[in-house]
Amino acid sequence: MVLSKIFKGFDHLLLTTYTKVILRHPLKITIITVCKNSEHFITETIESVINQTYKSIEYIIIDGNSTDNTVDIIKRYSPMIHTWISETDDGMYFAINKGLNLATGDYILILNSDDVLVSKDTIKKVVDCINEERLDFYHGNLIKSKAGKHKKVKLFPVTYKQLLLSTHCTFAPHPCFFISAGLNKILGGYDQQYKYASDYDYILKAFVTKGSRGKYIDIFISNFRIHDNSISASGKITTERKNILVRHGYYKYSYLVRVFFYYTLWIYYKIINLGHRYKSA
Repeated sequence: MVLSKIFKGFDHLLLTTYTKVILRHPLKITIITVCKNSEHFITETIESVINQTYKSIEYIIIDGNSTDNTVDIIKRYSPMIHTWISETDDGMYFAINKGLNLATGDYILILNSDDVLVSKDTIKKVVDCINEERLDFYHGNLIKSKAGKHKKVKLFPVTYKQLLLSTHCTFAPHPCFFISAGLNKILGGYDQQYKYASDYDYILKAFVTKGSRGKYIDIFISNFRIHDNSISASGKITTERKNILVRHGYYKYSYLVRVFFYYTLWIYYKIINLGHRYKSA
């Protein structure tokens, strides 16, 4: 009985010990950008990071041996970038994992090479929220950009079950997802068997890991760019996403439960975003 009390909740203690330790020093945020032949957008991405008002940021760029002007652009900003590498790799999630292995921050954000942080105060606002509780992950709102126009996308708190039965990562978007170093270590990075949708699998695992605690924060974090060459626009994610749903037990729920959750969530999402249309900046 005594031993059971001692070890009760041990998994949660393992997960949160790191988070409690970091209360002793200012929060460091690691931002990782992976890129390959991203010359058209990466300047905006880099500047959105290095111009943040919050200064305890570690910025890591992993380039996949670009053949355009991407590396020259990175070199131009290298004094403001903590670590950057340009070498051949085995795809986007291989590169992200490489960045994660180099990360020394308390919380980590993956910022795509065609996305930008919404404002100069974005990270400060997020850190202010994290400092209230120091949970294991946080997710927020985003802005979608398409053909020079922008649309705000407001989100809401979700559970693992809701995120799974929505069948998409829309409600906890990858460019707006901050994860603690401790939880990332438990997850072991991104599963490289997936080439296009591993972020959905990774975020689902963050939600379902025993003892993990997360929170939605009502902050617009990233400006997510949609263009012809983006993965989101390519349709390549669909097959992998179906495999991820199977892996996480999607079909263990009855058809009626799946339909109910899917339509309830997506209708609510549409309602709270009524009137949000693409507008010129």
